[in-house]
Amino acid sequence: MALYFISFLVLFTLCASLLSSTVTYKPSVLEQSWKNRNLSSIPVELDHSLQVLDLSNNAIEHLNILNLKTLEKLDLSYNRLNFIEKDAFKELVHMDYLNLAMNLLDSNVINNSKAFLNLYGLKQLDISLNNLDSEAVGLYIQNATALEQIALNGNSLTRLTPDLFANNRNLVTIDFENNNIFEIEEGTFEHLEKLSVLNLARNNLVHVCDFQLYQLTSLNLSQNSIQFFLSQQNENMYLLKNLDLGYNNLLYFPVLPKKNRLKYLHLQYNKIGALGLEVSISEAKLLHQNLTQDTEEIRNNTSDSKDLLKSLLKLRYIDLKANDFRDFSLTSLSDLMQNLEMLNLSDNCLQKISLGMLGKDNDNQTQAKPISLPFLRHINLQDNEIEYLPKVVFDSLPKLEMLILKGNGVKLCLAKTNISTDTCVSFRGIRSLKHLDLRENGLETIVPYAFIKTQLMSLDLAGNTNLFLGKRSLEGLQRSLKSLSISNSNASSSRVFIPCMTKLRSLNISHNRFHNLSQSFRCLPLTVLDLRSNNFTSLDSVLTNVAVTLDLIYISNNAYSCCNTRWLSVLNKSQIRIPDLDQASCQYESAGNITFHSLLKHNIQCRSVFWISPSIIWAVMLCVMIFLAVVAFVKIMYAKGSLIV
Repeated sequence: MALYFISFLVLFTLCASLLSSTVTYKPSVLEQSWKNRNLSSIPVELDHSLQVLDLSNNAIEHLNILNLKTLEKLDLSYNRLNFIEKDAFKELVHMDYLNLAMNLLDSNVINNSKAFLNLYGLKQLDISLNNLDSEAVGLYIQNATALEQIALNGNSLTRLTPDLFANNRNLVTIDFENNNIFEIEEGTFEHLEKLSVLNLARNNLVHVCDFQLYQLTSLNLSQNSIQFFLSQQNENMYLLKNLDLGYNNLLYFPVLPKKNRLKYLHLQYNKIGALGLEVSISEAKLLHQNLTQDTEEIRNNTSDSKDLLKSLLKLRYIDLKANDFRDFSLTSLSDLMQNLEMLNLSDNCLQKISLGMLGKDNDNQTQAKPISLPFLRHINLQDNEIEYLPKVVFDSLPKLEMLILKGNGVKLCLAKTNISTDTCVSFRGIRSLKHLDLRENGLETIVPYAFIKTQLMSLDLAGNTNLFLGKRSLEGLQRSLKSLSISNSNASSSRVFIPCMTKLRSLNISHNRFHNLSQSFRCLPLTVLDLRSNNFTSLDSVLTNVAVTLDLIYISNNAYSCCNTRWLSVLNKSQIRIPDLDQASCQYESAGNITFHSLLKHNIQCRSVFWISPSIIWAVMLCVMIFLAVVAFVKIMYAKGSLIV
């Protein structure tokens, strides 16, 4: 009896558990999507327990009452909405996300805004691309006291005033990108104590005279017409970490708060640098003093300048691409930005990197104190006019890992030394360097031992016309180099020698004159090989020398023979990926005419070698006929001789 009771109890427990899980199971979120259905009105068959509803990309013009009490997220973007009934949102007491982007909300603003009075719990609102002005925006959000994020990009705002967000004190993120804003009145954002991210990109702002938004962590002012950026110089700590002033008309560095946490400064595509790094900064400070008419500051210029220098000390990344730098001071950089990790000076007018502060002659520079940028790992000097880099550059960069010198006129030093002169640069002995880009520098010969005592992992020599790599050019990289590119260099097998490299995984020799791969490639453990746009007629040499380890190969734009494609079958059987196989072609010659066909799909039946060369057949037949004639003649003569005997 006890056994039956225990069995019944176990069975009951299992069944109860199963029934309970079956009865109580519900999807965690009830969603419906009516996106791209060409709807002209809200569907009537909506589930009243919906939590997420997507009606975007339709043709809805009117919005009636939505009786969806559990709805939390509603997307009506990219419709033709121009009329919203007064109580349309009244039942949506749980809705915290509303997307009305790309509609016609600039119509019937007063009437439509009444519906928004019920959205006091809304946290995220997108009303971008509706041609709204400041007054219309104010009406739509006047009762959204819980609002945390608002997207207003692509509207028609021109002036921002303090009453715009008077009732929206919980705002954290505001996006004003791509409006026509030319003026921001004082007090517009100061009362928004939670505001962290502000995007004012692509507007018409000309200057920022008195920046004092302590609470911001990210500010985007790119693509305006800003000529100067000045912060209030007080003792408050600013939380700003990311400042984007790219694509403006800045002549000087921005004047940053004395106390800040700025990590990322974007100044690309401005007009900074014609006077040098430090002068650009000090001139900005002087401009600030003149504009604020602070005579006491002018008298204490020295101490203020020191405060200004300190404001840059925490920078990790600075982008100075496409400015007007002709010379760059390492000493100034060391003094201003000791914690810098990444520096972008590409597309300037740089001819050299100076050793010391501007305004000193070269003799004095050599006596300057040792400079150091102990954290700088990445420098981009692409598209300048640099021919050499002094040894002090590398001596002061103990952590340098990536150096981009594409599009300069760098010349490599010939001697086996690590000393750079004023006519060349030596990379020898730079042990921290891992990635070096020397594309398009006009290099014709990579001198012997050019990279000895380095630990390069990637080397890009593409675009150096008539490139010659001798037997010792890559000496020292056998155990470190993983990626090598010599594409677009007019190189050939006879001009390129690659030693055994035990770590080399990726090789790009595209857009050259290679017709085969020599045996020196046999000891390269390649997984990626780019052979595009060369003179290969077959890839038999690839099968012989490098196919064992390959995972990926590019082969298009070569002169393959349609009658010699056995190598393709072998590659396919080896499961080597060929991403551009459908772009590869082969050529077939018949009666002196050459035709091109898809390498993958051609159905040419190539004739035997004798049919291809009929003259061989005639030669063989002639030899046979001569042989038979000789045999017949010998037999006749033998017969006559026997008769005579």
